[in-house]
Amino acid sequence: HMSSRRAFFREELIVEMGGKCVKCEFSDHRALQFDHINGGGAKELRRFTGSYTRYYKHIRDHSDEYQLLCVNCNWIKRYERSENRK
Repeated sequence: HMSSRRAFFREELIVEMGGKCVKCEFSDHRALQFDHINGGGAKELRRFTGSYTRYYKHIRDHSDEYQLLCVNCNWIKRYERSENRK
């Protein structure tokens, strides 16, 4: 389970970003993910290893580069665009 501080920052950011998947409007926060619109999010996340609060701040500061997607829509996007975690 994530720490309460991390959960607080995550929840706060989800609300700021509209609180639901931009594709299907699914709104259960447990299955929402911060998606890097143009891909490359996994590589970017590695820059913030150990500090999710800095990562969430980065997303907030670059909100035009991110969107909220539910797990299903995010995986479908990754499949359709051949986005890999390399």
